[in-house]
Amino acid sequence: MTWGLDDALEEPREAPVRRRRWVTAVLALFVLALLGLCVLRLGGFDLNRYTTAAIALTPYLAAAGLLLAFLSLVLRRRLLTFTALVLSIAFGFLLIPRYLADGEPLPTGQRVRVMTANLLMGKADAPTVIRLARDAKADVLVLQELTPQALNALDAAGLPGLLPHRVAQPAGGTSGSAILAKVPLRQIVLVQGSFHDQPAAVVDLSGNTDVEIVSVHAYPPVLNEEGRRRWQADLEALPSSDSKGRPRILAGDFNATLDHEALHGVMDRGYWDSAEVVGEGMRPTWSHFPYGPPVTIDHVLVDRRLGVAEVKVYDLPGSDHNAVVAEVALPR
Repeated sequence: MTWGLDDALEEPREAPVRRRRWVTAVLALFVLALLGLCVLRLGGFDLNRYTTAAIALTPYLAAAGLLLAFLSLVLRRRLLTFTALVLSIAFGFLLIPRYLADGEPLPTGQRVRVMTANLLMGKADAPTVIRLARDAKADVLVLQELTPQALNALDAAGLPGLLPHRVAQPAGGTSGSAILAKVPLRQIVLVQGSFHDQPAAVVDLSGNTDVEIVSVHAYPPVLNEEGRRRWQADLEALPSSDSKGRPRILAGDFNATLDHEALHGVMDRGYWDSAEVVGEGMRPTWSHFPYGPPVTIDHVLVDRRLGVAEVKVYDLPGSDHNAVVAEVALPR
């Protein structure tokens, strides 16, 4: 009788133990996955289209780390709690500078307001584009995915009266681009061989300093491996800042966030990200359900001789991108 009673008392204890081990294993798998992504991000490893997509989600990975730490704490998994919290803090250190303005004094020369917008194969609402450009007092408007039909719609909505000068290469699908301005433009060639048109122009300003501007549209890297290679090649082909020449601005759809090493490679060649300079680097510029959550892939990169006074992000009906407006200060 004693043996039978002891055996009966022991059986119920096994199920809770198994459940506890199963929960620990699941939490550990999530923490290990987060650790791997942290290594990829810190190491700058854009290994393939999947890791490139995952690295773009760094802000969400920081939040995921906090959630894992909270769940592990509630479930009393101390080691997993500590690990997840450390990983979340590591991601957080990468993100905090994007909330903080650099506080550097601005150059005292002419101010130029640059607006960039991806029109989603010309589907963006043309009157809204014109209204945003007018309200933002844009001196230069840089467009991607500009179709001939979209250019006609913009002209009908009042584009010639607002920004009469243009270097435009409209095309079907996603390839078309344009640079439009209040002041004269002189087309130049700074980027060659890219899948999308990436025109460049000299903006003839009224002051002593003119600027060069490129309408950037890098190939999307997450469709396939060939696309990722094209994306890297597109970003590598962007011109470096020329310290002996005119200041340059690269504006448009880079299909890259500030967490991608490929974009840092461009910035390391003499540019600042304007949104990061003024503490607006976390504002999303793209969202397309169900392909992914909002991320920041549209940028205005400015020559390091330039300053940034302000950056605004505006909703653009009809497009999966937002419009970005940066007020740039030129040296005297």
